[in-house]
Amino acid sequence: MKKRVFAKYTLVLATGLIAGIMFFGCAGTRIRKLTGTEFQRRAQEIEQISSFNWITYIGQSSQRAYLEYGHPSFLGSGTRTTVFWTPLADLPDDLVLNLKAEKPPWTPWNTSKIKK
Repeated sequence: MKKRVFAKYTLVLATGLIAGIMFFGCAGTRIRKLTGTEFQRRAQEIEQISSFNWITYIGQSSQRAYLEYGHPSFLGSGTRTTVFWTPLADLPDDLVLNLKAEKPPWTPWNTSKIKK
């Protein structure tokens, strides 16, 4: 009887441990849909400097535009990344044309913007 109880708890513990490892291992990257307005607001953050997080325009597919947002992970080490996307149909036509021409209007912050 004791062996069965021990085996049962060992199986539950092992299953929980594996599920926990998979959860935290896969929790590093998320994907989230934004409205066109939210996407544009997030994309404007590309031009801001931050020592805590970053945002980058990744590109577009035939139907969607993508941003990558990241920050240090609060649990453990490493980073937490979120890929934001929006349908191109939710964005203004002139913006979509620029994105398809690989000329996004957002420029990353850099040291050349510092006035000397």
